[in-house]
Amino acid sequence: MCGLFGTILQNNNESDVIAARQARDILIHRGPDQAEETIYENIYMGHRRLSILDLSDAGKQPMINDTTSVSITVNGEIYNFQSLREELRAAGYTFKSESDSEVVLHGYAHWGLIALAERLDGMYVIVIHDRADHTIHMIRDRAGIKPLFYYHKEHKFSWASELKALMHWLPTNEKEFDNTALYDFLTYRYIPAPKSLYKNIYKLLPAQILSFNIKTGRIETKPYWELPISSRNDDDETLAREFQALVSASVSAQLISDVPIGFLLSGGIDSSIITMVGAALSSQPQTYSIGFQGARDESRFAKQVSEAANTTHHLHMFDESEMDNLGARMNEWFDEPFGDTSAFPTQRVCAFARKNLIVALSGDGGDELFGGYVWYELFNKLGKIQRFIPFGTAKGFRFPKFIPKHHILTLLSMRDPLEQYAYIRGSVHPNDLKKWQKRLGVDKNYDRLWAYRKYYKKDQPRRKAAQIIDFHTYLPDDILTKVDRTSMSVSLECRPPFLSRSLIEFAFSLPERFLYKDGKLKGGMKYAFKDLIADNILNRKKQGFSVPYKSWKKDAAANGETLQESLLGSFINVTETK
Repeated sequence: MCGLFGTILQNNNESDVIAARQARDILIHRGPDQAEETIYENIYMGHRRLSILDLSDAGKQPMINDTTSVSITVNGEIYNFQSLREELRAAGYTFKSESDSEVVLHGYAHWGLIALAERLDGMYVIVIHDRADHTIHMIRDRAGIKPLFYYHKEHKFSWASELKALMHWLPTNEKEFDNTALYDFLTYRYIPAPKSLYKNIYKLLPAQILSFNIKTGRIETKPYWELPISSRNDDDETLAREFQALVSASVSAQLISDVPIGFLLSGGIDSSIITMVGAALSSQPQTYSIGFQGARDESRFAKQVSEAANTTHHLHMFDESEMDNLGARMNEWFDEPFGDTSAFPTQRVCAFARKNLIVALSGDGGDELFGGYVWYELFNKLGKIQRFIPFGTAKGFRFPKFIPKHHILTLLSMRDPLEQYAYIRGSVHPNDLKKWQKRLGVDKNYDRLWAYRKYYKKDQPRRKAAQIIDFHTYLPDDILTKVDRTSMSVSLECRPPFLSRSLIEFAFSLPERFLYKDGKLKGGMKYAFKDLIADNILNRKKQGFSVPYKSWKKDAAANGETLQESLLGSFINVTETK
């Protein structure tokens, strides 16, 4: 895992290079082991390395092929690099390292950009400088596990693994907030890609290739993969066996490492499956969990799984005081408004694991792929009930709080399914959003549901339609963003085996009768792994990796604010009275 920074040097003098180097080193937490750079003409490519495979200098980056005039930097891991390397060796290529990144260098020369992207499986962002073609290419993994931000204005072009590096590099007059992005945050609780907090700075979308022409300053983006959606007719036992085999293969591929590796174990279904499968493939497996004081504590379930998997188990008890200075610490990790407070326990368990590990496997992605969220059921039920309810408007009504179950009534009165889904997912109420829209100067015709609308499939059943939306939005922009920033803040590489290409494509081919078998969330997953995971863990109520934040929540409520509104206040100075 690494940190990338690169730019078109405007003056290409010593002060420019020093500033670029400083921007690269802002990302030292992502790559504390090595700092390298290459400068060709006015193209600066910087790399901070967290050494995982081939710890020698042979694995350092940028990697350069002078024969083909190509330089590359890679952040992440290529899971299928061994098979690709053998294919390239058979074609006559010689490798100088055991690093997975060298596959990218030779693969680009042999297969070309599109075919290379189609072959890769893993979690990665790749930057390729083709000197002969005067082009910079970028590739992001299919699920969006690894991040890339880029700044583009006319001929100016810079990129980085985190916003903070671009903020260090760019002059003050290029750091202008995008008020529509701030407004989006009130709906989604994150800023959806391709937007960022700033104008002219964007997030490369998952499964996308970007090409920047150095001579013309033009950018072209295009997808190299699209989520295949189907519904298979295989019997449940066949699907269960395939599910088991795919998880085993993915975990096995992601256990490859030249440094200590272990498992983040919450005690939930997803991390329990990854731990049980991975521990059987590992020698001296270690698990790391976090506990809470009170009813939300799941540490006893994590301990139960660790005993069944025969791992060396480590537990950190989370204290609410660790959430002090919530807003400032969230801003430090994410550099823009981010509303998932489970970032705190995630960061703490990563810091705890980093005392002994450099790589950890997690269960992220299981809920989005295999139907684990309660809001899928709620969204589905609302659609059924509304067939018999005649009242409502596109955005719904605002009911007085004294009316029983007013939240459900508000949802039922919303006739636009995307308004409904946004409200289920924690959006500020449309009536309150009007005030913010005016305050932020956002055009009255602005479509705040654009990110959901882009991926909404009307022809799919409601639960699957919600899963598709989440795969493209909530998963990369919230869940994977949270894990990337918090794990990399302590230089821990976190790998999610459920998000291998094979498991993603398998998940979205499953019929609803299997996904929700026996009327249960993750019914198919529970059926497939019923002989591996104890029944009390498989069938207990989902709790989620949230934390008690009563004091903060009380303060926000006293000000009449939602989570988003409270966090937004640290980014903007609003003088008018709400």
